[in-house]
Amino acid sequence: MVYEALELIRSELETYVKPFADGITVNLGSIAAVAGTQANTILIGLVHLEEEATLKNTSPYQRNSITGGFDVRNPPVFLNLYVLISANYSGSGDYETALKLLSRTVQCFQQKNQFTVANTLTDKIFDDPQALMLRMTVELHSLSFEKLNQLWGTLGGKQVPSVVYKVRVVEEQAEGQFGAGTPILSFEGIRKPVPISSE
Repeated sequence: MVYEALELIRSELETYVKPFADGITVNLGSIAAVAGTQANTILIGLVHLEEEATLKNTSPYQRNSITGGFDVRNPPVFLNLYVLISANYSGSGDYETALKLLSRTVQCFQQKNQFTVANTLTDKIFDDPQALMLRMTVELHSLSFEKLNQLWGTLGGKQVPSVVYKVRVVEEQAEGQFGAGTPILSFEGIRKPVPISSE
């Protein structure tokens, strides 16, 4: 689901930016790999992901509506993605364009911050049927100067106008189950006599 989530974001951003700037492309990729080679491009790259701890305690038992029993499978993993969106440019004259693209990016996700396959225009057809159930929220994530410096140092490229967004919550679930069972509807046990105290 990570690819599907980032592709929905890419598609929405490209749809939003196109009317304001001709010839601008929005791509998925690492800024470290293409720095300076793709002028006037908005680049979306995954820089970190984490598990959403508040959704971790889900049961491995899921009711099967067809059999009336239970299916046993590992619970899904819910992920938060940290995404770096960079306005890439080549020459000094394009810096102004990069700043405008960055501003449009912030406006795009301020205007719409909840995404599903149903509410996003995309030309991609996802192979995974679970993609149709994808729901996520995009929120601005502010980094301190120190963390921003560390991020760009790790990426190994020159710093360009950019913004970091936190994409919450992407669900990952492997196919298949580990077992099945029937529910316990009644319990018949052996009754022990209760001793009567003689007081």
